[in-house]
Amino acid sequence: MKIFTLLLVQFLMLNMNVMAQNDVIKSRMKGKTILIDGNDNEWNKPLNFYDDKTGLMFDISNNEQNLYFIFTNKEEMKMRKLMSAGWSIELFSKEKNKKFKSKLTFPATKMAWLGDRRGAGSMEKKIKGNPFITSYQEQIPSIGTRGFQSGVDQVMLNNRNGIDIAIGADNDQHIVYEISIPLKELFNGNPVRLDELINLNITVNAMERPSFGGGDGGRSGGGMSGMGMSGMGGGRSGGGMPGMGGGRQGGVGSGMGGGRLGGGMSGGGGYRGNGSEERSSLFEKVSFKQKFALSAD
Repeated sequence: MKIFTLLLVQFLMLNMNVMAQNDVIKSRMKGKTILIDGNDNEWNKPLNFYDDKTGLMFDISNNEQNLYFIFTNKEEMKMRKLMSAGWSIELFSKEKNKKFKSKLTFPATKMAWLGDRRGAGSMEKKIKGNPFITSYQEQIPSIGTRGFQSGVDQVMLNNRNGIDIAIGADNDQHIVYEISIPLKELFNGNPVRLDELINLNITVNAMERPSFGGGDGGRSGGGMSGMGMSGMGGGRSGGGMPGMGGGRQGGVGSGMGGGRLGGGMSGGGGYRGNGSEERSSLFEKVSFKQKFALSAD
């Protein structure tokens, strides 16, 4: 009976996965302009959506002029993978007379090894800010852009004009990406209805595998030096995020209307995982696609 119950639960979770990829989620209407400053204070929390392959939590809003995104990552290794390997956001539409394909590319960086950020109660509390994020901000003053109506090929951080992007940290010193895109940058002069359907494609690049060997335990290779190798051996303890427990694995989960659906995180405040699966995922390109609609209310 227990085996039958387990198989039934797995079957239902698989079906939820498939539906998540085909669902159209809804942007939230914002009555006022969001200040793009790398701070999540203006966003409702917990953020609405979560993808367990990339570890990204995100939300989408719009008003009559702009489309807004916020992305964060509460899982330490996956957060550092974003910084070290680079990632991209692609937006496209196939609708007649509304076609576009635009892309933002966050570059890979060579993160200096800065030690291990540990959980609550450790010396981390005595250090102001997150040195990984500070180092990361210093290395990427601009973001690559492609396919926008203005023809711009890069955007400086904290641009405050046109496409605006800022990188910062939340209260727990996890990475925060805030993005504002004028709707006129996507739609070619056509009147924009606030029910337009847009496709979102997120890709996180694979890190380079280090060549282990030598006297320092083999910490080498592009980007790996920034991962905090002591956290990769036995894994990170502590949970992930409240409200995330149970739920589905894979695909995008929604936190709307009660508990969030998402996998792989529980408890309260860091990355949890101690197997080769978590480590090997660092060296794989991962992505997810999600359709969403602009909102008029």
